[in-house]
Amino acid sequence: MGYLPLLDNTTGLLPPGRYAADLQMLKSIFVSGPGFAGSTTRAELWNEWENHRSTVEAMTGNIARIWIAGSFISSTLNPQDIDVTYLIPPDAYDQMDSETVDFLDQLTDRAWCVSHDMRIDSYALRLPDEMEFWTITPSLLTPESSQAFRDIGLYDEIWQRTRANSHGPGYAGKLRRGYVEVQL
Repeated sequence: MGYLPLLDNTTGLLPPGRYAADLQMLKSIFVSGPGFAGSTTRAELWNEWENHRSTVEAMTGNIARIWIAGSFISSTLNPQDIDVTYLIPPDAYDQMDSETVDFLDQLTDRAWCVSHDMRIDSYALRLPDEMEFWTITPSLLTPESSQAFRDIGLYDEIWQRTRANSHGPGYAGKLRRGYVEVQL
């Protein structure tokens, strides 16, 4: 399922955009792919993320999609972490009690993850309510869906940006990159 273009030879990044892949494809390219045979972090990060993802899924009851970005989805031989956004269906998100929401907030807090030996930089977002595309106008949205659309747009933009000077002085943070979406 899906298609991942080749990484750019100059930047080591996916071309700008969101690309679909399944977990098997993602692992075969970015963990066990020939370009990463010498990595000392990729397999460990993958295992940490599998545990993290399983915990999030157990807590929420459902993860619809996952966005994976950053140095893990690049030619970096030894990335320091995995950047991930979990997109939770509205019914699953809305059914969580306050204790579960509090724990999900901790589990998606970078400092909490680091203190628990997980190199995961994650976010959990509520997806908008299901609706036909022609009904998606600001005047028809519930406050929850309105916020969900804003959050999704924000993280789409964040994952397509790079840090200032992360790829040499000529880029100055203006370089765009791609990221991967996994549908579960």
